[in-house]
Amino acid sequence: MNFNSISSRGAFKRLVQPLALLFCSVLLVACVPGDSNVEQLAPGVVYHKIHLLEGPWWIHVIEVDLPEAWAAGVRLRTAMGHSERGGVQKTSSLAAGALAGINGDYLYTSKTSHTAGLQIAAGSLIRTPQRQSAFAISGAGKPLIAVYQMELGVLTAAGEDLRAQGFNREPSSKELVVYNHYAQVWHDSVHAARGFLLQGLDGESTINDTVITRVQQVRRRAWPLFLEPGQWLLAAGAEYDASSSIAPGDTVGLYCRLPPAHDKMVEAVGGGPRILRDGAISIEVEKERLSRTFADERHPRTAIGYSQNGQVLFLIAVDGRQPGHSVGMSLQELAEFMRMRLADFSFSKENAYQGLNLDGGGSTTMVVGDQVVNSPSDPTGERPVANALLVVAPPEGGEDKP
Repeated sequence: MNFNSISSRGAFKRLVQPLALLFCSVLLVACVPGDSNVEQLAPGVVYHKIHLLEGPWWIHVIEVDLPEAWAAGVRLRTAMGHSERGGVQKTSSLAAGALAGINGDYLYTSKTSHTAGLQIAAGSLIRTPQRQSAFAISGAGKPLIAVYQMELGVLTAAGEDLRAQGFNREPSSKELVVYNHYAQVWHDSVHAARGFLLQGLDGESTINDTVITRVQQVRRRAWPLFLEPGQWLLAAGAEYDASSSIAPGDTVGLYCRLPPAHDKMVEAVGGGPRILRDGAISIEVEKERLSRTFADERHPRTAIGYSQNGQVLFLIAVDGRQPGHSVGMSLQELAEFMRMRLADFSFSKENAYQGLNLDGGGSTTMVVGDQVVNSPSDPTGERPVANALLVVAPPEGGEDKP
């Protein structure tokens, strides 16, 4: 019920206004669905700033009409915080020059800092999928939320399929491991019985595709790690017998499959847990081995979702831990908002049909036009993060390629 629509009806107003005011004091959400400010950022890209009194909540939404945005050359891009070994950056730094952006995956810290789950950037695998859900998008702008698997390997000149057991790490004695050019962010050398340097001949992205490469040279024991885009390294342990199937000058196929995806996915960020599945609220913390307490308590939240037809994407940041301003949401409250209330504010009049929670708490940040538009909850302000998901305009002089 919208009180403003009632108040414009003259005599009817005089009859129901006292009752409406009493009802509002008992259940405000039924009387004031919320208000929002709207800003058009690009064709198919809209920023909504939403205020809901019943939390209170301040919710920030980037709505992307994918067919319209893609036709105009707008794209999604991931940006890594670790531009140097172990580094992290603020979302506002990662989103510099973008139309908009949100923080992405959780930060895992051991000897180095990196994303907890899957990350793909410009068609290159950076971090392998884990047991939590991740969001990915194809070159044609088709989104998918799933728990991804990985099948990584090489097809030899003789037609053998050699499955790799690892990615961007040193192999054990019986393993074959694949390195790409992102490996040197974390490593400066390789220790393995044999290494095969591959130079791409046809294509650069192995994601749900096979790249044809040539074996340029064989290396042994230990050597500096330096790979350019379009180059890969196969590293084999001392007891990996199948390495004899590869020789300098061979033409081999390198592949990386990420079921259940079939399309060539060009960008991906991890998160967890999934909170919407096929239009139903599904807080999958146990399945993804995350904390139920984390799910049930109110915190600042960052999330991503898309409509049933896969054509409308929502990037969401909910402010929290700020009494009187915005208290944050449980994952149930976040899923309910995405499933039932986004249509009240979105241009598309769509709700989210699939939804994924991303890193939240003090990491929750949304940037629009180089400005942080939400209110990060840390007393020190915006927190450095592992990565970010950006909405970028086409480069000057022409539309971006898928």
